[in-house]
Amino acid sequence: MMTFKRIAAITALGTATLAPGLASADLSGNAGVMSQYLFRGLAQSDGASVYGGLDYSADSGFYVGTWAATVNFGGTPNLGDNGSTGAEVDVYAGFSGGDSITYDIGAIYYWYSEEDELDQPDPSYNTIELYGSLGFGPVALSGYFAPDTYFGADDSAYGVYASGSFPLTDVLAFDAAVGLNGGKGNEAFTPDGDSYIEYNLGVSAGLENGFGFGFSFVATDIDDDDPKLIVDASYSFDLM
Repeated sequence: MMTFKRIAAITALGTATLAPGLASADLSGNAGVMSQYLFRGLAQSDGASVYGGLDYSADSGFYVGTWAATVNFGGTPNLGDNGSTGAEVDVYAGFSGGDSITYDIGAIYYWYSEEDELDQPDPSYNTIELYGSLGFGPVALSGYFAPDTYFGADDSAYGVYASGSFPLTDVLAFDAAVGLNGGKGNEAFTPDGDSYIEYNLGVSAGLENGFGFGFSFVATDIDDDDPKLIVDASYSFDLM
């Protein structure tokens, strides 16, 4: 969901301890729509999904934010069924920085708004993850670990990704990523109970006026999982 869920984390917490940092912080927002919401290669919506988020970032490297998207996770009805839709709401915080080598480390909490109105799963779909990444120019290595439960699976999960974003013009970039998703938590979402690999190739454009567009092909090595073309349009803006 989301670099993780920051937009894109993949990806927020306490107020008293944040006050000094926020005095010199930047506040930004984003909103957009995607033709289908995929998370680590797996569908989270039957069709289009709208999303938006807010982020604080301090000069110290500390950041905190939230991001939300409409989903049909866990059987939530979509608009075509009865006029209601569920939401995924992510809250995250961490530290990032660096120059020639950059880093990002933090934690994220995924919350699903209509879980209690559906089948009240045990364990809950709500999930806590730790994540981190190292960037080397246009390429990055990243990983995540869910230590307890994983989106309704009563097991831990982990993932390791390599990604890159390579400028083609002043506004256009070629993006690529490949990741291994493993652990019993991830294996619970594949028909044969194995870990799986996600592949992602696409192009993205970011304009000076804040508008962005993206086209990507997403595939996994899960049996009978067809590649998907995802189209995304977004708008980013500064609030302070």
